[in-house]
Amino acid sequence: MRTGCFVKMCSVKKIFKFLTIFLISLFVLENISFAQALMDQEKASTYLRWNFFTGRDQLQFNKKANIVVIKTLNNDLYKNLKDELSSLKIDQSYIKGISYKESESEANTANAMAIEIELKNDNVEMFSFYRERDKKYVVDFWMDGDTVTLNKAAIKKPVEEDQQVEEVTAKALPVAPAITKALRPKTKKSLSSKSAPKADLASIVKEDKILSSFVVDPNKVVAKSEKELLIEEVESKKPYRDFRYGATFIWDYDPIAPAYKEVVNLKTKIPEIFYPIANRSFKKSEQEAHLQLTINLYRKRKWGLMYKSIKLFQQKYGMNAEWELVEFIKANAILRENIETPNPELFKNAFSILSTLSEKSENYELKKAIYKYLLTFYMAKGEHLKTLQLSKNYYAGTRDNFDFEESAIPAEAMLNSLAKLGQIEKIQELSQEKSMKKILPAQLILAYQSYSFLRSGDLKALISLYEKNKVSLAKPIDPVIMYNTAEAYFRVGRYNEAMALYEEFVKNYSHEFVASNANLRIALCSDLLDHNYQDTLELYKKAIDQSVDSNVSYESRIRYVAFRGVRKIALDDRDREIRIFLEQDKNLKTIPDKNLTKLLQQVRLRSLIVDEKYKEALTYLSLLPMVTMPKIDARVFDGDGAEVIYGIISEFYKKSEYSQVIKAWQTYKDKYVDKVAQDPFINFVVGSSYIKLGLYKGFDEVYASFEKLKDTPNRTFPIWIARGSFQKASDLLSELVLIKDIKLQNWDLVQKNIATFDKKMASYNKTNYYRGLVAFNQKNYKEAISQFENFFSKQDQRIIYDPSDVADMIRAYTDSIYELGQTDKFLKVSDAILNDTNSFGTDNAYIQNVRERIAYLGIEITAGLGKKQNYMLFEKKITDFKKANPKSIYTGRVNYLLGQAMVINQKVKEGREVFTSLMNDKDTSDYIKELAKSELSLLNLKEKTL
Repeated sequence: MRTGCFVKMCSVKKIFKFLTIFLISLFVLENISFAQALMDQEKASTYLRWNFFTGRDQLQFNKKANIVVIKTLNNDLYKNLKDELSSLKIDQSYIKGISYKESESEANTANAMAIEIELKNDNVEMFSFYRERDKKYVVDFWMDGDTVTLNKAAIKKPVEEDQQVEEVTAKALPVAPAITKALRPKTKKSLSSKSAPKADLASIVKEDKILSSFVVDPNKVVAKSEKELLIEEVESKKPYRDFRYGATFIWDYDPIAPAYKEVVNLKTKIPEIFYPIANRSFKKSEQEAHLQLTINLYRKRKWGLMYKSIKLFQQKYGMNAEWELVEFIKANAILRENIETPNPELFKNAFSILSTLSEKSENYELKKAIYKYLLTFYMAKGEHLKTLQLSKNYYAGTRDNFDFEESAIPAEAMLNSLAKLGQIEKIQELSQEKSMKKILPAQLILAYQSYSFLRSGDLKALISLYEKNKVSLAKPIDPVIMYNTAEAYFRVGRYNEAMALYEEFVKNYSHEFVASNANLRIALCSDLLDHNYQDTLELYKKAIDQSVDSNVSYESRIRYVAFRGVRKIALDDRDREIRIFLEQDKNLKTIPDKNLTKLLQQVRLRSLIVDEKYKEALTYLSLLPMVTMPKIDARVFDGDGAEVIYGIISEFYKKSEYSQVIKAWQTYKDKYVDKVAQDPFINFVVGSSYIKLGLYKGFDEVYASFEKLKDTPNRTFPIWIARGSFQKASDLLSELVLIKDIKLQNWDLVQKNIATFDKKMASYNKTNYYRGLVAFNQKNYKEAISQFENFFSKQDQRIIYDPSDVADMIRAYTDSIYELGQTDKFLKVSDAILNDTNSFGTDNAYIQNVRERIAYLGIEITAGLGKKQNYMLFEKKITDFKKANPKSIYTGRVNYLLGQAMVINQKVKEGREVFTSLMNDKDTSDYIKELAKSELSLLNLKEKTL
């Protein structure tokens, strides 16, 4: 097995150095030679490795379910391995037990001995390869991180099993942590700490039916329908995207024709092998005696004397006397003398003589011998037109002389020449002739027919021919029939039948060059049929290992990378490491064809997309020769390009960089986005960005173009990046108008539009958010609180996906509570919001400004309550505020309150230092300085009194 290709997959440089030092140490300390150790074990945090120091062909590894079988025919090796493994301390994290069998009933090779390793469970994976430079097999065991074991109960019980849900979903999708946060309510227990309990909105305001996840990280925003998609993803246990998201370009493999078997080995034989030069009756006459002398000189290789004898013979008896024999002797003499080191000119003369003889001679046996030799010669040179003409004459001669057994040779040569010349119709005509069917094997004729049908693209006829005759075909079926029919099944999408035939082909004809193609087609069929993912990956690895065709090997590597490194949803470092397979072998002399180049470009681009490197993806995409591509291929790249543009726009939108959103849209809209089906959400994002910037003329233009597309189908593929909304285009258009009216403060129009909106989409939760904004701006704070809390309680149906909208909502909600004087509620809500937004708030200026304001108001309210127990927590709250907002406009006021808190907490010295610092700070306002001065005076007065 060729496993060299997989050596690149593992970065083992450091481990190898360590292993070398370790083995040298053993040698020094215990006098154990390196050669005596058959195996060793390496333990890492994420995998277990076994090294077997033996030849490549000594061991065979197979894995089925949770059983790994190591087979060998070497009895001594088996016994030594058994001894070493028996004394090995088994790592129970991966391996349950080891058993030994002197003979293995399932082994393909008779009398093979086997070592069976029972893995801990089906989640333990095994990967083996041979490292040529170290002369060892490397076998790695690791836990499959993609296995998802979450059932419906885990989602239905988020309070009791919230940690389990978070762990499982985190493995299922890259955005899972944020989605999990949105799916499950938080509890006091999960947020407890040793210092002070951190509140969240769900745990502190139950009576108001508020859920905390309305402030989900704006970089990871998820709408309801995506939540449902996540649950479906987890339940279906599919850790990979479907085939469309991998290496999708598939092309036809060329048909194969039956190989023409050489009639003679031209390197060792001459035409005399078929027509021996017999002795003459030299006593009969002087002429016969002269001919015998010439033949004797030929046999003794006396070429000079032989040619003089021939010249004298022709002068004495004439040029036509025995001319066929004389010319045949000349040709054989030339070939015989030059067979080891051919002289092209002399060879040309010899074949010219033979060609003349084949055309003019009346001696059938002589002509037959010459035909056989010339057929092999021209076939080897690839001169298929000459071969065809020669085989026709040869075939006609055999028929004229009733030499039907001999007819098989020229008949097969004719079919082979026609195949090489691409004369498909002629092949079909010949294969239907009764005379051909009598002299050639039935499977050989079927093989040529399969070739002709596949070459001409008549797949239906080929499949029909095979299915009509398959019952009568003797096993093993001719490889040409099997391969060509399998390819026909594959092309028409009958992947089960194709896979079965390809597997049968590899089983019986693994030595054939096109077995490489068959192995890759097997893996591709398994992929297209959505078979077990690990089985499919193993098939791709087998195709890489056993390929003898550099192009097929490279294609296998690209498709393997696409499956594991692009389609896999939760990538880890090992998955990214295998992308090294995309690099071309520097020693490879052949240049990958255009199909491979196109496939490579697709996988490289998609690797950048799944890594969220959208700018790099755009740069790479711009370098591709899209103009020269067929339209159907370019459209695939256009679809990915549209997603790249959305990724760039989405990143800007999440950062509230609306001008960059518009710039990216205007730059790339025509080039990529408009070339594929419409995406309502990207239009919504762009439209709302225009509104945020107050560019209403630009908004009107975008709105008008968006409105023209509202009745066209939405794009459903490719969707590499999660959308914040999956609404219809018409609904998003209505929402854009509503956002514009809110921005312009057209409250009458807003209320009218909300009423219309509510009738159109009664279950649309975001309507409550808009009602809350309207109520707040009209200073109806009680109504604002009610509407916002309605929105929060139904947040699983809709989430705000613009961070500035999140900020406006938080500000409106907290300010409404503050304006109504609900101080206790404000403190609880503000703490919850600050806790929930702590991990991402500083990434967005809008969120950060609101956080700063809420924190400051909380400090002021706490200070205003004047309770001693409040001051116990006051210092930490102020310290946290200053750390989070080092350049806050409230710094002076907060430091003043900090000084007061320290004094109340009996830290008079520290409090005095704070007040003094305020007095000396040039940036502190005069008002704050006066307050600090008063506090210092009061402290001095108290000290004098004491």
